[in-house]
Amino acid sequence: MITYAEKVLCCRRAPGKASAGLWEFPGGKVEADETPEQALAREIQEKLSVPIQVGDLILRAPSQH
Repeated sequence: MITYAEKVLCCRRAPGKASAGLWEFPGGKVEADETPEQALAREIQEKLSVPIQVGDLILRAPSQH
């Protein structure tokens, strides 16, 4: 969960993708050479063109895939 000023960042899946139109918390796969925190920052930058600073882990849920 990504928060800023007590708001949560949630993204809608693009048309033509699996689960298109559904809402999700952004993130992605962790590459072999990075930490989960680095992966989150990279994914947000790549997909949304927004630089972020990753804070403490709040909750990690198991993947649904």
